[in-house]
Amino acid sequence: MEKDMQEKNEVRTMPEPVTIVPLVDIVENNEGVTLTFEVPGANSESVDIEVLNNIMTMSAKSSLQRNGHPVVFKRNFRLSEEVDVKQITAKTKDGVLTLEIPKAERAKVHRIKVQ
Repeated sequence: MEKDMQEKNEVRTMPEPVTIVPLVDIVENNEGVTLTFEVPGANSESVDIEVLNNIMTMSAKSSLQRNGHPVVFKRNFRLSEEVDVKQITAKTKDGVLTLEIPKAERAKVHRIKVQ
């Protein structure tokens, strides 16, 4: 009985999360860059993306576990000065996070028609 009382009085702590650096596909074109991450178990409510001093940090809490520990996907990128940070968009679908990072107008190739 004493053992039961001790177990009830113990404070249960959450296990430390396992941080995984997800693989990313990077595709660049004249308009910008598309980043595609596999983040299984994550959704739009569990993903956090922020940019500070041209460092973009992506963090996604997954509903999956590894060895009884929660999984968090995390990755940092240094962004070019040529990126239009205010126009970055992100979406998740079926465990895939896609970021569209447009180039600033000054960084795009402008073709000049020769007459």
